[in-house]
Amino acid sequence: MLIQKETLPSLLLAPMASLTHAPFRELVAYYGGVDLFFTEMLNIRALVYQNPFQDPYLIQGEKDRPLMAQLVGREPKLFAQAVQKLEENFNFAGYDLNFGCARGALQRYGWGVSIMKDPSLAQEIVLAVMENTPKPVSVKIRSGFQHDRETLLSFVEKLVRVGVQMVTLHPRTASEGFKRPARWEEIKWLTEEFEIPIVGNGDVFSPQDALKMFHKTSCAGIMLGRAALLRPWIFRDIRKFFLTGKYPPPPSPLEPLELFYSLILRYLPPELRERRFELWLFWYLQNFAFGIYYFKEAKKKKGLEAQIGYLRKALAQEKFKDYPAKPFLNR
Repeated sequence: MLIQKETLPSLLLAPMASLTHAPFRELVAYYGGVDLFFTEMLNIRALVYQNPFQDPYLIQGEKDRPLMAQLVGREPKLFAQAVQKLEENFNFAGYDLNFGCARGALQRYGWGVSIMKDPSLAQEIVLAVMENTPKPVSVKIRSGFQHDRETLLSFVEKLVRVGVQMVTLHPRTASEGFKRPARWEEIKWLTEEFEIPIVGNGDVFSPQDALKMFHKTSCAGIMLGRAALLRPWIFRDIRKFFLTGKYPPPPSPLEPLELFYSLILRYLPPELRERRFELWLFWYLQNFAFGIYYFKEAKKKKGLEAQIGYLRKALAQEKFKDYPAKPFLNR
C-alpha cells in the first residue's frame, strides 16, 4: 500500500471528524501532493443500519483518490457487516480502523483509543474486517494511555500478527490532546521494530518539519491534519521542498476560500453546508493575525453567500506568513 522511498515519504491527509469530507478532500486534491486520502471517521452502526446512499459521510469527490474508509466502533460483528456493505456499494482503496481518537464521547462508548486497552478485541476487529475484504487494512493509534515502549510495541505486534498492513501513530496519550509536543521518538520505536509501513502523525506544520520527522523517525509516510486545514496546499509544498529545498509561493487568501465554497455547494446537501464551512473556517482564518475577529464577524452574517461576501472584503489585503502554519487555537 505504501512503499518506503529513500528521499520522499508518502504524504497522507489525516481523517478528521466533520472536516475531511468530500469538499475538503477535493480542495486538497486541487493543490496536489497527497498520496492517500481518508474519509472522516465512519460509525459502523450507521453504516450497517442506514441507507449508505443517503449518508453524506460517504459522498466521494472526483480527485480524492486513492481513498481509504476510516471505521470507528467496537463490535467485530458490526465491523464485518459494515465492510460487507461498503464492498458491495463502493470502491474504497482499503479500510483504516480508528483505534486512536480520544474524544470523550468515543471513549465513553469504548471506541477509538479505548480499544488499545483490549489488544484481543483489537485483533478480533482486524480479523473481522480482513475476512470481508481483499483490500489493505490499516490502523491509526495513539501512544495509548501512557508513554511506555513495551506496551506500545506489544500492541502493534499483535496488530501486525493478524495482518495489519500499515500503522499510523500519533505519539500523544489519550489524555494529552494537543497540550504536549508529539513524541516523534515513539514513531522511531515502531520503524525500528516492524517491517510494515509506519506513518508518523503530529506536529508537522511546515515542509521543514516534515523533513525533520522523516530524518528522525525513518517513517514510510507522514500524515497531516491541522496544518492541512490551515494550508490545503502544504502537501504540494512538502513534496517540492524534499526535492528542491524550496517551495512555491502560496495562493491568494481568497483562492482556497472561493474553491471550498464552490465545492461545498457542489457536494454537500443544503442542511450541512453552513456548519461544515464554519468548521473549516475556524482553522483556515488562523493564518491571519485578525483571523478570529474575522471568524466571529463572518458567523454573524446570515447564509453562506453573506459570509463569503464579508470574507472577500476582509481578506482582500491579507497575505500568508511563511511556515510554520501552526494553529493557536484547537478544538
